[in-house]
Amino acid sequence: MTGLQKMTFAPLLLMVVSVIMGCNNYEKAKTDMQHDLNQALRMMVMDAGQREALMDSVAALQGDAVLTLGQAQDMLCRQLTIASLKDTSHVSLCLVRNGQHEPFCERAMLSSDTLLCVPSRAGIGDLTIAIKAFANPSWWSVMRHSQQRLPLTGIMMGLLGLMALAFRKNMGAVPAVVEPDRLALPSMRLTPMQEQLIHLFASAPGHVLSKETICSELWPKKDRPEDTLYTFISRLKTSLHQQSDLDIVNNRGKEYQLVSKTQNDDNQ
Repeated sequence: MTGLQKMTFAPLLLMVVSVIMGCNNYEKAKTDMQHDLNQALRMMVMDAGQREALMDSVAALQGDAVLTLGQAQDMLCRQLTIASLKDTSHVSLCLVRNGQHEPFCERAMLSSDTLLCVPSRAGIGDLTIAIKAFANPSWWSVMRHSQQRLPLTGIMMGLLGLMALAFRKNMGAVPAVVEPDRLALPSMRLTPMQEQLIHLFASAPGHVLSKETICSELWPKKDRPEDTLYTFISRLKTSLHQQSDLDIVNNRGKEYQLVSKTQNDDNQ
C-alpha cells in the first residue's frame, strides 16, 4: 500500500465519524422534541381551565373511538417551546378499557407519553380517559433543530481531502518507464573506449544504438568519425567473440545491436 493510499484513511474516517455524529444529533433532536411534547401535554392537563375544556369533549367519546380535539391544539401550542412542533401537533382522547395497554393506534413521527385521567365531574361516571399528543414535523424541521454544523463541516472537509488526494494522484502520475533488459556482462579485457561502448549498449532500450549516437559519444569532436567506427566495431566484435558469448550485429546499416550469440543464431 502506497503512502497516498494510506493518506485516504484520514478523510474517510473523518467523514464516517461526521455521519455518525450527524445521525446521533438527529435522533437527539427528535428526543428533545418528544420531551417538549410531553411537558406541553402535562402542563395543559395540569391547568384547571384547560382540563375542564378537555372534559367537555368526553361526552362525544363512544366505544373504541378516538377523538381528535381541534381546540386543544391551541392549548398545546401555547405550552410548546419548539416552534416547528406548533403547526403539526394535535391532542387525541379515547376511553381506556380494562387490560388495554395502548389505546391509540395513530402513527406519527413524534408522540407524547399517554396520560390517564379519571374525571371527577358529576354525571360522567367512573371512566378512565387516555390523552396523548402527536406531532409530524418535517425531516428538514428536525434537521434544523439538530446540531448539524459540525458534522456537515467534517463531511465537507473529508470530501475536500479526498478531492485533494485524487488531484495529487493525477498530477503525480508518471507513465511507467520500461527498463531495458540488462545483459550479463562478463569480466573482459577491453580498452576504456570499448568498455564505454559496451555499457552504452547494455543501458540502451533493446541494446540498440544508432551510428550517430555511437560517434557522438566516442568521438564528439572528430570529423568523419564513421570511418573510425567501422574499424572500432570490427575489433570490438573480435574481442567479444574471444572472451564472451556476446556479439554486435548491424541492423539495416544504420544501427548496431548488442546480442548474445544464442540470440544471434536464432535470428539467423
